[in-house]
Amino acid sequence: MGKELIFKAYMLLFEIEITIVSIIEHEMITQYGSLWRQLFFVKCGTDLYDNLPLLFRLNPLQTIFTDHELHDLCILTDIKNNLVQLLPISQDDVDHLISVLQHLNQKKALLLFI
Repeated sequence: MGKELIFKAYMLLFEIEITIVSIIEHEMITQYGSLWRQLFFVKCGTDLYDNLPLLFRLNPLQTIFTDHELHDLCILTDIKNNLVQLLPISQDDVDHLISVLQHLNQKKALLLFI
């Protein structure tokens, strides 16, 4: 596994996490106002990927992501876990990360535009 592939995967995961948090923040502010961060951390903890199942039990977030998007987020968790455990990742994994990031950026742009 090349260092460039590992670095690119980490960078994409970081960008994806920022995008997910932006989407969640927009929806949570709409539902809960400025208290959303306290609710987020009490319900979910601090690591977004480890707490995805808990995160989506919050009612306003259940309607943000489709089942397909939730499946993609689970795949992201698997990729991140592979990186943490120093298991090899493929170019297909990186391509999947790029695809998910592009989709989430489109979703974010639509949400923030409305």
